[in-house]
Amino acid sequence: MASSVLQYLKYQYPDIRVLYVEDEKVSREKLLRVLHRRFAHIHVAIDGVEGLQLYQKYKPDLIIVDIKMEQMSGLEMMKRIRKKNEKVQVIVTTAHDDHEFFIQSIENTVNHFILKPIDLDLLLQAIQKSVYQIQLEKELEKQKNLTRTILDFQDNLIFVIENSEIVEWNQAFTNLTGIGIHKNNPTTYQSQFIAPFFVEDPHYFYPKDKGRWMEEFSMNGRNVAKVRFRGPLGNDFNYVMKSSAIPGTKQTLFVLTDITDIEKESREKEHIAMLDPLTRSYTRQKFKEILTGEIRRSDQFHRSFSLILMDIDTFHSLNNQFGHPAGDKVLITISTIVQQRIRECDMLARWGGEEFILLIPETDGPNAVVLAESIRSIIEEYHFQTIGRVTCSFGIAEFTPGKIKSELLEEARQALTVSKNNGRNRVTLYTKTI
Repeated sequence: MASSVLQYLKYQYPDIRVLYVEDEKVSREKLLRVLHRRFAHIHVAIDGVEGLQLYQKYKPDLIIVDIKMEQMSGLEMMKRIRKKNEKVQVIVTTAHDDHEFFIQSIENTVNHFILKPIDLDLLLQAIQKSVYQIQLEKELEKQKNLTRTILDFQDNLIFVIENSEIVEWNQAFTNLTGIGIHKNNPTTYQSQFIAPFFVEDPHYFYPKDKGRWMEEFSMNGRNVAKVRFRGPLGNDFNYVMKSSAIPGTKQTLFVLTDITDIEKESREKEHIAMLDPLTRSYTRQKFKEILTGEIRRSDQFHRSFSLILMDIDTFHSLNNQFGHPAGDKVLITISTIVQQRIRECDMLARWGGEEFILLIPETDGPNAVVLAESIRSIIEEYHFQTIGRVTCSFGIAEFTPGKIKSELLEEARQALTVSKNNGRNRVTLYTKTI
């Protein structure tokens, strides 16, 4: 009996029941070692179907679940669980940075997101917050007067509006807006109080008439949207804002979940993914996306632009003679030279091993020749360490309305071939006589 008590007391959270759902074996076993040191009651499932069965059997307090699994996704599992229990704490682990996943998750009242690979410190912080929330909820069953404490504990911004008046809010909302900061001087706050905090951004909800922001927000029928709010120090924060009518009252609850860091990390990953790791120019795939958009825009407005395809002359011989590290330095240097020479609106990408491609908006063929000649000249005059002189050949194609992407790229390729065949280190503009 004594040994059982000691075994029970060794856990950090002996009374919390956990359901852990993860289909990837290595990740599952690694995290289980962490969980077993903290929880006495852990139930493990390998997919959403088994997870749902275990939830129905054991009614856990905390669910840790991966978003995407083969049998049933974590989101689908949570949709079904939320129909039975709106209060269970949920920590989502995900390798996905798609914003739609986050919005779907928040709609299913996910409490914390942890991006893979899992940062253990962030996970433990999320677990600690979830466990504390669970303990508060359990205590709330005994003492209803803890409502204020629970609201203030939330990291989410929470406020309640009734008859166009803000009647309730939590500390996080006070920290952002300053509402209620002078508690000894009660003030009535109208819903329009929130309007100045909206920041205009085409990717976020922004009311056309700030005086009717609530009506505009509910017009999409989903009562959920991404919003941008101005913070007290002038910095902007990104949230998913969700509203819900409180049953039996005329009140509307608003909950804002901070996704600023998630979106920042997502943008950073997206930016890294679109760049060639060696030359820091765009990748071939990203350039194709940019080119598709530029063709559509130029076709619509009957404007021209040019492509410059450039190739480092005798690059394979340079690699063989001086080694690949020296060849890599040549690629990096040439990418830097070009990026310093072009405008901000121009796009440079690594097209192949020793090939680069430039998209020059609002520029016809003759002007693109001028630019290419200047780049060719700079590269020719540059002294490359250990190698000396390096030259490049250029092929230029001008877009005219009606021309398709494959046709434009082939014209640039043909022009480059002419430059290579005519002795290299020269610029050729495509014409039908080539």
